[in-house]
Amino acid sequence: MPVPSGDRHDPPDQDVLRVALYSGVVFGHDAVSTSFLHKLRILTELRDSGLPIEVTGFTHASDFPDPDIHVVSGLTDLMRTSEFTAADVHVFEYTMWYELLNALFLIDRPSLVIDHNTTPVELINDPTVRLACARARHERHNLSRATHVAAVGEFTRHELLTMGFAADGVSVLHLPAATAVPVGSSIRRSRRPGDPLKLLYVGRFVRAKGVLDLLDAVEALWVDGKTDVTLTMAGSVRFPDTAVLNAVEEACAAHRGDGLLTMHVDLPDDEIAELYAASDVFVIPSHHEGFCVPVIEAMTSGCFVIGSDAGNIPYVMGGLGMLFPSGDSGALAVAIARYAEEITSAERADREPVLATSSGPLGLADWHERVARHLLDYGTDAYEAGFLRLLAAVLEKGPTPTAPPWLIAAARSSGTPSHVSDESSPGRTELSVPMR
Repeated sequence: MPVPSGDRHDPPDQDVLRVALYSGVVFGHDAVSTSFLHKLRILTELRDSGLPIEVTGFTHASDFPDPDIHVVSGLTDLMRTSEFTAADVHVFEYTMWYELLNALFLIDRPSLVIDHNTTPVELINDPTVRLACARARHERHNLSRATHVAAVGEFTRHELLTMGFAADGVSVLHLPAATAVPVGSSIRRSRRPGDPLKLLYVGRFVRAKGVLDLLDAVEALWVDGKTDVTLTMAGSVRFPDTAVLNAVEEACAAHRGDGLLTMHVDLPDDEIAELYAASDVFVIPSHHEGFCVPVIEAMTSGCFVIGSDAGNIPYVMGGLGMLFPSGDSGALAVAIARYAEEITSAERADREPVLATSSGPLGLADWHERVARHLLDYGTDAYEAGFLRLLAAVLEKGPTPTAPPWLIAAARSSGTPSHVSDESSPGRTELSVPMR
């Protein structure tokens, strides 16, 4: 990330800003963990450039052997660490209940909570996960103890406002893509007339993601003779819904000979990026989404998106994909068939496809242009600027305003900042922070 000129060699007596980051777990292929790791990277890059900042991450479990990530068993263990007691600002990730979040009751310094939303318990089969999510939803009001709450998407911000959180205390910080997708690529430039329409699903194999709806939809198409559509499914099996995972594996076995359905498990990011680049349409049939990073990854790669109308999906799609009612596999099948028919018809007539989107029909060139504009607020630069501005704003709201000028300068130099947005507002307004 860019480091503001003139701030690389600060005087040795300048006060050090100490930041503590928290996440229940820090695992690969996990959106909340990735959010934590984004912040850790941003802050350590500032530190390594010579700026007076120290950062420590705290978690209950981690896949990453990083010296800046400390695994602690609970609050008692946390309170024994000097990095906790000395921290000037505390930043918590929140989706599932975890004991470290209760540090909000112990600290008297500024704090920021990143709310990723929590899956409703009725969509969860695993008893342990259901209990953790139930507790997270029950204790969500405790987030009001934080100096500020940043929701990852507009849907979550709206929920918090409905709960009674003050509008000026809740903003939106969009997450960037997690995989190294090729920015600006077109819808499968290698596609040739007559090629099958390649669908892609990336996500966990759990009921809340609507995986079974997707299987039902494509099976209906195949039974109807539409074998010019294939589906690739990629996801992690770290915390699967056993019944859903078994259903996917059985479906793959049934189609082993025809190549219509393929499954990949725990692929590295570069191979997931290759799947996006090789696909025509990304399908996300979720029954609930607090944000949905894969939509951003797919659109960045040039994939068209067909998604349910659940949670944050309509917001993150920005009117540039096709929506269908969550849980309606028949409507999903119709949406897939409609897109396939338009692509086939355009290829036969040697014309530009006109894509049916929730904001109206768009020619392919116009669609790419609008997608590029939409993604500006979901990029790494926007995220870095938005997070650093949030950090500065939270510090300014503390008992003694302490946002150092170099932090504000770093936010300025990071690129276009993320914005606070709300579905009730026709425009967007930036989070206010003094820019000295």
